[in-house]
Amino acid sequence: MDRHATPGERRFVTAVARALGKRCGVGRGQRVLVAVSGGADSVALLTSIAELARQPRWRLQLAVGHVHHHLRNDPSARGGPGDAELDADLVAKLAGTLELPFMRADLDLEQAGGNLEAEARRQRYAALAQMAGQFHAPFVATAHHADDQLETVLMRLLRGAAVGGMAAMAWRRLLAGVLVVRPMLAVNRAAVRQFLKQRGINWREDRTNRDTTRLRNRLRHGVVPLLHQIDPKAGHRAVRLADHLRQVDRFLDQSAAEAHGRLACGDRTLDRAGAGALPQVVLKTLLRALLADAGDRADKL
Repeated sequence: MDRHATPGERRFVTAVARALGKRCGVGRGQRVLVAVSGGADSVALLTSIAELARQPRWRLQLAVGHVHHHLRNDPSARGGPGDAELDADLVAKLAGTLELPFMRADLDLEQAGGNLEAEARRQRYAALAQMAGQFHAPFVATAHHADDQLETVLMRLLRGAAVGGMAAMAWRRLLAGVLVVRPMLAVNRAAVRQFLKQRGINWREDRTNRDTTRLRNRLRHGVVPLLHQIDPKAGHRAVRLADHLRQVDRFLDQSAAEAHGRLACGDRTLDRAGAGALPQVVLKTLLRALLADAGDRADKL
């Protein structure tokens, strides 16, 4: 680490490093695609991981992946690049400064029906997985942090999620054929901003993050600040809660699978007396699994 770094900078990079190894399972010499949008969070992620990559302990091989959704245009640009294109330019320049390969994917969401946000997310991860494959990287690192986890837990709570949904974002998850890792769950939004300001690094602000008609933004701007006033560690507590609930969810899944093995009378038929004797939470988990297997959407169960 830079010997001129402040204690705050050192704490930030150390927290990311610890999570990258212990929580995310990324080892020395691994290839990692770092997903960078150009916002503060992903710029901080890239900056910290690029610093780690040069250390003998890590020797990581990195590439920078940027996904252009082609959804945001700035009317004031008058023929020049819109907001999203300026984001891409910043990421490309940052990758060049760090002497890292830059990879870009452009999405076509014009024909996306239904939930545009969900379709954009699906295509984004598919694009990141494709870029990771081209770079021969088993890992994609994203910049979700502790306050993102807090927002996600609150959103799932308001939508009536079961234990699995309340477990929110995992430190690592197999998605679209690659391991998506989130080492910045170890830090919160305030630490991200402080780190970038101490480094004198610029980032891009996404105007859509100010749109409070979206639930996440309403929580981010209206609820989360109040929770931080009550407890500045609210984000970290949400991360610990999600970790605990993920363990509970795995236990319930295992218990439901064992119960199904004993009580199944057909593909989706259970012995009534045996099912009635199960703990209610195990029976509900088993029924949810059978309904999902039958094709019901998870958010409708």
